[in-house]
Amino acid sequence: MTVLPGYAPYGLITDPGVVGLVTTTVSSELGSCVARHPAVRRAQVATVFLHGAAGSWTTWTPLLLAAHADGIDLGETVLLDLPGWGDATLSGTHDDGGDQTVLAISSLVRDVVLRLGYSEWRLVGHSLGGFVALHMAATWPERTRDVGLVSGTTFSVMRAVEHPVSRFRELPGFVMLWRVMQALAVFGAAGRALVRGVDRVGLLRLAVAPLFRHWTRIPRSQIEALAHELRPRSFSVAARATRGYPAETLWGTISCPVHALKGDRDVFVSPTDLQQLRRLLPQTVGTVIADCGHYGPVERPHEVLAALGFERPTM
Repeated sequence: MTVLPGYAPYGLITDPGVVGLVTTTVSSELGSCVARHPAVRRAQVATVFLHGAAGSWTTWTPLLLAAHADGIDLGETVLLDLPGWGDATLSGTHDDGGDQTVLAISSLVRDVVLRLGYSEWRLVGHSLGGFVALHMAATWPERTRDVGLVSGTTFSVMRAVEHPVSRFRELPGFVMLWRVMQALAVFGAAGRALVRGVDRVGLLRLAVAPLFRHWTRIPRSQIEALAHELRPRSFSVAARATRGYPAETLWGTISCPVHALKGDRDVFVSPTDLQQLRRLLPQTVGTVIADCGHYGPVERPHEVLAALGFERPTM
């Protein structure tokens, strides 16, 4: 199998101090949101990174390393753990409708960013984080400068959640993982322990192979992150949040610039997603990244930066 140069060049960083960030936690009835951010705010606009399901703030650290290597200024970065992931908690059972669940998550993200002293934001979301980013852009347009979607959860996942049998062929990888997470969620902590057990016997890399274009080349730190972040209950809640969500009504009001990208072998984003998003939001710039799966920030961080519109400084 041919691998284009530059695949998965960096591992994940788990110590925020290594990239010059400190930690702040903000809680709500939904749970908590944990931010990694500069110790001193020097601007009013934050570049807010929102991870996906089975991720955390560390998902973005290869992108930070790529930006440093390329001399790219990302602005003041705020990397979040969303409720139920990383060091953030998810309280009780949240069974409200999709738009209300996403609003609760988005409101908590807004509260965190405002508490840090920022008044506006650039939003960059991976997978589920892209879904949240679009909701925030529609809800608080006066605060949103632009939106970047990296394999963002949009129309095909919503169709699969609503009709998992009839839409199975559209996103089989997502439907199968979602069903497994639903089954494991019934067992609570034992379900999470099973995921970690699969990793201990060396099978998790193979189990998550569909998420990556070249699964044997993924850094061990990413597999360790998945062993910790494949949380059945949180994954199930995240999928349920998309059910009944009025995407076209809400997202159709977005007027800021949008950059949307996916890997050419992305099992969670169908080829029609970017097309449908462009029809709804004509200002969308869509990009398909070659030789890449669902985890663009890890697999192709330099290409992701370019597709998001972050430019290298001119000489």
